[in-house]
Amino acid sequence: MTHGEGAAAPPLEREDPRASRAWMVMAERGSFGALRFIRWFYRTLGRRATIAFLTPVTSYFFITGRTTRRVSLDYLRTLRAAPGGPEALGVEPTWRHAFRHLLEFAEHILDRMIVWSGDTEIIQIDYSGTEILRELSQQRRGAILLGCHLGSWDLLRSVAERTGVTLNVLIFTANAARINAFFERMHPDLKLRMIPFELGSIRWVFDLKAAIERGEFVGVLGDRVWESDRERSVSVTFLGRRARFPLGPFLLQAVLGCPMILTGCFRTGAGRYRAVAIPFASEGVVPRCDRRKYAEELAQRYAHELERWCLRAPYQWFNFFDFWPDDAA
Repeated sequence: MTHGEGAAAPPLEREDPRASRAWMVMAERGSFGALRFIRWFYRTLGRRATIAFLTPVTSYFFITGRTTRRVSLDYLRTLRAAPGGPEALGVEPTWRHAFRHLLEFAEHILDRMIVWSGDTEIIQIDYSGTEILRELSQQRRGAILLGCHLGSWDLLRSVAERTGVTLNVLIFTANAARINAFFERMHPDLKLRMIPFELGSIRWVFDLKAAIERGEFVGVLGDRVWESDRERSVSVTFLGRRARFPLGPFLLQAVLGCPMILTGCFRTGAGRYRAVAIPFASEGVVPRCDRRKYAEELAQRYAHELERWCLRAPYQWFNFFDFWPDDAA
């Protein structure tokens, strides 16, 4: 039996493409109306009622989102088959586990909204290894914070707030200005700036370089390859299968020569998270002739670390895309 097939899939109707697109929009934090509504609901009725409300909403997206169900189940089965997978997941994943995966995602969206609204006392964050970020900020040395779609990585901006350093996040959207304005309305003191990545333009490179030179942090996610940027990617081993990872974050570090810190923020309980920071690549500009090989090695190291984190928090990797399209398991 191949991953993503078999009796475990529920007998649901054809996928509603509008529902699938809407779910992805929420996943990428692009639906401002939805975020405002969740914020209003939470502030009016509280956390418990909001979680209860999110359950039927998640059920709708799950029932009408065939692609989302399939890729979630494919990921969970791939993780279950990897070394350490049986201990992490237990029984063979079914569509019920895929629903739990999406429900976990919905709760993370709620917690993000709570923190973005400034109600930080409701969300408790424990810190591990983040003293390296404090040291860098005290020395006014910029750094790249390498993240992933596991947990609530954007809650790491609380670390930036604690150190007083602005966090610049590279995003693949033309709506960076709107997102910045949205966050500023919700939390005027938020030290977070979105920098748009645009194919065919190198302006974002200069923006990131300037941020590093100012001693600020630059956040990039390293676990998604866009179709338009497949040439700058590499096939590595991830959870026992071949998957493509972007080279961009690692080439950026090779060019800028600044420290790269692997970062994550995982949910450990209701309204409780653990923020982690691990030194990943040291300072030093890499010669042009060696950059590709250097970036490929870092990409494989990153995939191994992401694998370890997925085994630790199996339902918190929210990369709802076909991650192994070239590797039929």
